[in-house]
Amino acid sequence: MSDYPDVAAFDLDYTIWPCYCDTHVTPPFKPIKSSSGEVHTLVDSRGYEISFYKDVPRIIADLKSNGVKVISASRTWAPEIAREMLQNFKVEHENKIIPMIQLFDDLQWGERSKIGHLKDALKTLYRSDKLEDHKMCLFDDESRNKEVERYGVKFVYVTDPEKGVTWKLYQDYLNDRL
Repeated sequence: MSDYPDVAAFDLDYTIWPCYCDTHVTPPFKPIKSSSGEVHTLVDSRGYEISFYKDVPRIIADLKSNGVKVISASRTWAPEIAREMLQNFKVEHENKIIPMIQLFDDLQWGERSKIGHLKDALKTLYRSDKLEDHKMCLFDDESRNKEVERYGVKFVYVTDPEKGVTWKLYQDYLNDRL
């Protein structure tokens, strides 16, 4: 039996996509559009190709269809690049092609703790920053962010930089097998 959170937070770098958006890529981006109109790959100004991890849209769509608020919580030093990437990636959601950024209910970025990101997101979404009042999870590739568990947030450690957050990891979280 799956147990969904109220809020699911995702780091960006090495969780949503396989790079640091503040050091590995240089805008502007050229989208590579598929025949369906989706854009899963961008080419930066130096010819570097970047794609998001393949299971990301499916995971976020499943969360959204179960009433979960989805946020991005990232320490990126280049929020404008992250925003441009999320705007340029296009995915199918509810039979429409939309920019990936529209899958997120809130974006909390900047060089500060994930606890601060999550509290600020709650203020935006619920007008309260008490992490303990909501069932939350954080998908992240940095073990230092496990500190969120002190506030009752489930830390889902994304350990494979080749795959990022996967459907299996997500299912293991939902079924409390982590």
